[in-house]
This record gives sequence, structure tokens and C-alpha cells, in this order.
Amino acid sequence: MILEVLSRFKTTCHAPENFHKKINSPVDFQNSSAPNTSPILLANFGMRCQRLRDFFSLKHCVRWMVFVLTWLQLGSVMNCVDVFSFSMVYMEKNSSIAAEAGLDDIYIYTLEEKSSLISAMAIGSLIGMYPQNNLMQKYGPRYVLTVASFLCATITAFMPWALDTHYHVALVFRIIQGILYSADFGVVGYVVSKWAPISETGISLAALSGFTAARAVIQLPLAGWTTSNIGWRPIYYILSVILVISTVIWFLLYRDDPEEHFLVTRVEVQTITGGRITDHKKDKKTPYREVLSEKSVWAVWFAGFADIFASFVFLVYGAQYYEYLGMDIQANAWLNSMKGYLFIGVRVIAGLASDRIHFLPEKSKLRLFNTISLQVPAFFLVLVVLMPREHPYLHVVCITFYQASFGFNCGGFYKGAALISRQFSYFVIGYIQLFKSLATLLEPVLFSLFVLPGSEGAELSWTSYFLIHAMTLTVANTVYVIFARSEPADFVLNADLELSKPQLPCETSIN
Repeated sequence: MILEVLSRFKTTCHAPENFHKKINSPVDFQNSSAPNTSPILLANFGMRCQRLRDFFSLKHCVRWMVFVLTWLQLGSVMNCVDVFSFSMVYMEKNSSIAAEAGLDDIYIYTLEEKSSLISAMAIGSLIGMYPQNNLMQKYGPRYVLTVASFLCATITAFMPWALDTHYHVALVFRIIQGILYSADFGVVGYVVSKWAPISETGISLAALSGFTAARAVIQLPLAGWTTSNIGWRPIYYILSVILVISTVIWFLLYRDDPEEHFLVTRVEVQTITGGRITDHKKDKKTPYREVLSEKSVWAVWFAGFADIFASFVFLVYGAQYYEYLGMDIQANAWLNSMKGYLFIGVRVIAGLASDRIHFLPEKSKLRLFNTISLQVPAFFLVLVVLMPREHPYLHVVCITFYQASFGFNCGGFYKGAALISRQFSYFVIGYIQLFKSLATLLEPVLFSLFVLPGSEGAELSWTSYFLIHAMTLTVANTVYVIFARSEPADFVLNADLELSKPQLPCETSIN
């Protein structure tokens, strides 16, 4: 009997397939000796762990969880920085109420000071963009964005105090906010280059570059309610808390490289990296001179400038325009919020269509989607100019389509940037932030020069302001259509050739 048990144990150890067959038999299991239960328990535990891992692996779609969390994180940072453009419209009203109540320690801002505080964020962004992108290239966005987000949440929580204290204090706070916000588009480029397969570039960019829509989903409904009921200050505290929570979640569930993520399967890694050269040992330096000499890159940057420049018309000064039309605070907030939801829907559809339309060449798709995202908004902006002020909701309809049309940019210049720059997309897409900052600096200047709220010539002022943006969109789209490119640029091909060169063996010294 003992020899029979030993013989069976020996057969089981040397034949794994027989082992699995035997443990499925209840008779053999009962007749086996006690030491055999350990492999059985370990096998069952391993199978359960694999099932748990497969369940949480989202069927090889962890990258979409990463995209959604990154969208929420970037949107939360932007909400903290951008909420000033909404609250500044109602700061003077709240300050007047406080002054009537005997609170004389609240600083009251002029229109010029409010505009300069918007520009201060852009100045900070210009200051912080280069060092932030360098830090991100060296350490990855996981640590860089996490530290910047916690600091931004702290600054945002103290922003009402700074605004109440003095203009110069608020100016310093706004510049710091801009510095902390400066790497947003760099993170988009980095995450797309690391996590997005080439075949899913459009929808990936739709998910990530649309983080500005978080303003409509989160900020505006909260800002409209708090401003109408308890004043503008609490919205800063609420958004800072949201940023802290989203930062903790993002840090725990995000990794800079898919191969380092504990939930990513080998199948998904192969899906993400298929068709691309990956080399973790070599530090790929950005070929700045070659990038800056590429015409298609400048066409992308000009299109990005026009896109952001024109979208700021209603993102920053939409509250003033709705007030000019005679709408109240909550109507302003909810109308902007509904535009944001529509923008998200359009963006998802555009991203999917950009990846799944195969009857058009890639370059033709880039030109088509870019024309929809830049030229169509110019058309709706002209319609807004032609409509009478007595029908405000017709203006709202046109503005809604105007904002929604920008959602197609993920299949236009954004996707074009990723296709031509590939592993260097963190630089090409990231430096759209430079032009965003320039647009942010220029926008308050144009607004103060052309728009005179409350004056008799307000209608003519808004008309001139809108037409300048419509012309900018038209010129930028024309330039991009001429220089659009879908294949990798020369600086990418040269870098790939360098990576593929055979390495010389290390010389050994002879003692």
C-alpha cells in the first residue's frame, strides 16, 4: 500500500497533466496522502488569483481606465485654475453686499485688474512649461503631476483669502497657479505616446485632450449654485477638495508605463506597443532643431492656438455675454454646462469615427475633421453676429453648436500631432500649452480693447470681437489643410533608425 502511494506521488510530480487529471477525481483525492493537499490548494489559490486579476483587468482595457482617470485629474486641476474666470463676474456684487454690511477689509477689483489676473495665469504657465516638461520627461507625469496637483489644491483653497486681501497677493497666487497648471498638454502627449495603440489614437486623444470639458461637467453647476446661494468663495474650497481626492485616486491607479501597471495583462501590453519601437534602456533625447524645422508641426501649433483662442471667447467671457443678453447667473452656469455635455458626446463620436472610418485616406480624414473643428465654428460665430439681441436663446443655440464643433479637433490637428511625432508627441502636443498661454495673454487685451460692457456701442464691440476670432479660425484651418501630414515626420524616422542600429560590444580591458 505504501509503495503504491509513493508510486502514485512520483507519477504526479513528474507529470503535471496527470496531476491535474487526478485531482479532478474525488476517489483519488480521498485516497491520496496528506502531503498532496498542498499542491492542490496552491493550484486552486493560483486559479482564483488569476480569475480575480482577469476580472479587474477589465478584459484587457485598463488603458481606458487610465484615460478616464487622467481626464478627471487634468480637468480637476483646470477647474481650480479656471474658476476665477467665472467668479470674477460676481465678485464685485458680493463685495458690494459685504461693504453694505460693514466689512471694509475686502478688496474691490477694477475690470483691468480682473483681466490682468486672467493673464497672470498665462504668464505662470509660460514660466513653468519648460521646467515642468523637462521634469516630466525625466521622472514621468505620475510624480510630477501629483506634486503639482497637491500644491494647486492648496493654493486654490487660499485663493479667496488672497482675492480679499489685495490685488498684488492675488496676482502672485494666479502666477503660481499657472506654473502648476503648465504641464497639462504635456501629460496628454505623454500618456497617449505610452498608453494608446496607433489604431486608437483618435479616441484616446478625444478622451484626454477633452479634459477642458470637466469645466462644464463639474465646475459650472457647482459655481452657479454656490454663487447664487452662498457666494463665490465656497466654490474654491469645494474644487480644492475634489482635486485632492482625484489626485489620490490617480496616483494609486496610474503608472507611467503600461508594463509597470499591476492590472495590465500581457495581451494588452502587446496591443498597446504593437507596431512601435520600445526601448526602456535608451534615453531618447528630443531633437528640438528637427522638430522646429518641420512645417507640419507649426501647422499643428497654429491650429491649436486658433482652437484655444476661439474657444476662450465663451469659456472665459461667456458669463459677460450672457449677462449682456439679459440672462441670470444660474441660467448662465447651466447653459454653459449643457454645452459641455454636448461637447463630450461630440468628442467621443468624433474620436471613434476618426479611428474607424477606413474609406478615406488618413490625411483626408485629418483635413476633414480639422475643417469641422475650426471652419464650422467660424460659421456659427458669424451667425451669432447676425442674430438680433432680442432673441437670446437663438444666440444660445448657435453658441452651443459653436462649442460642440471644437470636439472634432481630436480627429484633426491633435491626431495629426500624434501621428507625425509618435514617441515625441509629449513635446509636440505639450507645446500646444505655449500657444494656449499666448492666447490667454492676448484674449484679455482684445476684450478690453473691443468690448465695452454697458456702453451704447456694446453690440458693435461684441461684433468686432467675434469677427476677429472667426477670421483667425479660417486662416489657421487653411494653413493646416495645406501642410497636414499623417505619416511620421523625418525626426521620428531618424530617431527610429538610431534605435535600430546594432550596438558595438563593450570593450574589455586586459589587465
